[in-house]
Amino acid sequence: MNHRVTSFLVLTSLLPGAGLAQSETTTEAEVIQRYDVEVIVFKNIKAPKSREFVLPVSSPGQDDAMLDLSSAASVEAARESGYELLPATEYRLLEIVRRLIDSSRYELLLHAAWRQPGLEREKVLPVWLKGGRIYGNEYTSIDNQIEFIDNELQTEEGETSETKTYEFDEQSLESLELQLLEQQEMQRHDGLYEFEGKITIALGRYLHTYANLILRRPRLSIDPVLSNVAQNAYLAANAADTRILNNHRIKEHRRMRSKNLHYLDHPEFAMLILITPYEVPEGFEEEAIEIESETEAEPVAAE
Repeated sequence: MNHRVTSFLVLTSLLPGAGLAQSETTTEAEVIQRYDVEVIVFKNIKAPKSREFVLPVSSPGQDDAMLDLSSAASVEAARESGYELLPATEYRLLEIVRRLIDSSRYELLLHAAWRQPGLEREKVLPVWLKGGRIYGNEYTSIDNQIEFIDNELQTEEGETSETKTYEFDEQSLESLELQLLEQQEMQRHDGLYEFEGKITIALGRYLHTYANLILRRPRLSIDPVLSNVAQNAYLAANAADTRILNNHRIKEHRRMRSKNLHYLDHPEFAMLILITPYEVPEGFEEEAIEIESETEAEPVAAE
């Protein structure tokens, strides 16, 4: 081969972008900062118990991919993504829990802690929480009532919301209530947790917490001051309302600082949350976590 041609080929092979293999998105393993998350959920025993008006809100839905702290299978599956439950020996808020338990004003619903990677919201797993008492089949969620009323108010085929109007007199409202009660009798469940919901801890430029939590309470509670006779009469007159569970919701997005205790509250219940960067003990190496990289692969020179 001509000497000049050979020299030209050698020089061009050294130029940027010359002889590169096609780049592609890869899955790569890298060490990601992990965080210890500890949460305490408690209810206010002295919250108002009168028959105040509560806007009906639905229970939060579970995502296809999430960490359910009450499911051993879910906890085990989440290990592959860098999530793990923390033992009680690593809890930092035990003193606060002790004070809540000793208090006559509050009741502890949940105390849990886990370790997770700091990832963007699109890549992080939401965590499903639940606790408190379990309501039996004699109770029904407000979710059923919301769904029932929504179905009743659907416009007929070919009609629009502008052309269809609804007028409910006392008789039609009683009819709706009877149909609702009949539907509730047919809908059985394995138990409704007093507290339930999901929390997502994500890392962008800052730490962010997205909470969607509910506390279920009977729409109407019995006043313990009433005598047994008065209570029975009260129950007979308001039986439906004592069996329907209203949802009291905390739905909030909060930017948070690590190592600071944060407080999310509602008149009925509240959450304390502490996020602490996890420090790997000396002599141990943090396990790399595989994530989908959005960047292109390193270019490789063709042979």
